[in-house]
Amino acid sequence: MKTLYVSDLDGTLLDKKAKLTPKSIEIIRQLIADGMMFSVATARSASSVDILKQLEINLPCVQLNGVLMYDFKAQKYIDCTPMDKETALNIIKILKAFDRMSFVYKFDFDGGINVEFERLSNDVERNFFNARKDKDYKSFKQIENITVSDSDKVIYFTMVDSYERLKPIYEEISKLQKAKATLYSDNYSELYFLEVFSADATKASGVQKLKKLVGADRVVAFGDNLNDIDMLKTADVGIAVNNCVDELKNYADIIIGNSYEDGVAEYLLNNAE
Repeated sequence: MKTLYVSDLDGTLLDKKAKLTPKSIEIIRQLIADGMMFSVATARSASSVDILKQLEINLPCVQLNGVLMYDFKAQKYIDCTPMDKETALNIIKILKAFDRMSFVYKFDFDGGINVEFERLSNDVERNFFNARKDKDYKSFKQIENITVSDSDKVIYFTMVDSYERLKPIYEEISKLQKAKATLYSDNYSELYFLEVFSADATKASGVQKLKKLVGADRVVAFGDNLNDIDMLKTADVGIAVNNCVDELKNYADIIIGNSYEDGVAEYLLNNAE
């Protein structure tokens, strides 16, 4: 039986400094070399997962909560689930009604991810921008008034702010049938992420696509936050790290050690087939 192991990154596979520990690198790299099928499903995009090169992953990975699939060996995107123009415009309308615009991700297979923004609202967003603006996989452009043309393929909205500020926006966007919104705590600050994408794209759907692509018989998935719930629910074995949000434990078959104590790597070392 061929098992696909899929892990979230922040709060699950990475430590408190958003890095892979030397121990996790050594264990997982060796298991992959020995034939283990391992990949990640993350809210990050390709420009943020260069760190995975340390693991020498040889499978595609699921990005932006299931919106994209990126093949590191071929160095290209191989799958995309965009939202329709009307839904994207409705999201922009809601954001403007709350006087709060997010980063808007637009995509094409030739040009990759192009991010538009009107302004940076806090230090976390400024740090987010500064850490990614010079990466190869993604371009940033500040414009006065974001909108959507017929040729645009909008794939993602993301913003960081307080829970109180984001909750009413989340509730309004959640009323849109063709959009999926996730609101969850940032692992590295006291703020929250609000991320919006097509209702047809989730980590769970992305992992199932990957399962079919690689010919796996079963999936073992690791997570720590609310955007991992669907992935753990649909996996054959859903595993939460001990430092996860409390709600996720209700959907986990197994609870393992903390992310910052190599919980995923230790589990794989002792249980991977």
